[in-house]
Amino acid sequence: MSEDRSRRGLRDLVLSMAVVGAFVAFLYAVVWRPAPDPVRTVDTGQALAAAEAEAGYEVLAPEGLSEQWRPTAVRFEPTAAGSTWFLGFVTPEDQYIAVAQTDGDPAEFIDEQTMSGMPDGQRDAAGRTWLQFASDDQRSLVSTTDESTTVVTGTVGYDELAAFAERLS
Repeated sequence: MSEDRSRRGLRDLVLSMAVVGAFVAFLYAVVWRPAPDPVRTVDTGQALAAAEAEAGYEVLAPEGLSEQWRPTAVRFEPTAAGSTWFLGFVTPEDQYIAVAQTDGDPAEFIDEQTMSGMPDGQRDAAGRTWLQFASDDQRSLVSTTDESTTVVTGTVGYDELAAFAERLS
């Protein structure tokens, strides 16, 4: 008789565990959501059109990028002291590259966009001579003309920044 009770006890334990397991599996299926891509893309068309219409300089944006380049930041800010254009991308390798321009104070703009970067040489790209700046977190290429100051900056190396600068028009 005690053998019969122990078999029933073991059977009841297994059945109880199966019911609890099924309930946990159901909750997991209902509650679990895959992690969304943390990169949110933005539409650049409207801001680019506004910048091209209102800026007192040639607004630069890259051409010919694949769909793997995701635009994540865009803004055009006209002010009394001059306007600022900014366009940022996440690259196919999940790095960051941006182009920023202003016709305002170059020194302040360069310091801000390069994250207080230090001069690190120069290079030619896109028919311009660019000054290289390096900070702890990023590298930047800076070109200043009579019309505007352009900064190409990101978490990539100088060669990738120069290749990006070549696509600007």
